[in-house]
Amino acid sequence: MKLLESDFSFSKRMRNFFLFMEFTTVADLVAIPLEKFTCFKGFKLKCKQELIAFIKFEGLENHFEGFSKWKSSP
Repeated sequence: MKLLESDFSFSKRMRNFFLFMEFTTVADLVAIPLEKFTCFKGFKLKCKQELIAFIKFEGLENHFEGFSKWKSSP
């Protein structure tokens, strides 16, 4: 599934992050361990909250290892 084809309303910040990181599909996101996202330039708390919301919106929780623990970590 292409990220920007989702019915989820991504912020401009998140769309720019996806472009910068060259993430175009959900598979691109799943390939990266969730705890690594905070190491990327530009991925701060707002992006984390939005990524969590997107994962829940699309029902992708089972595709991301350690999602429940990651979403509640600071």
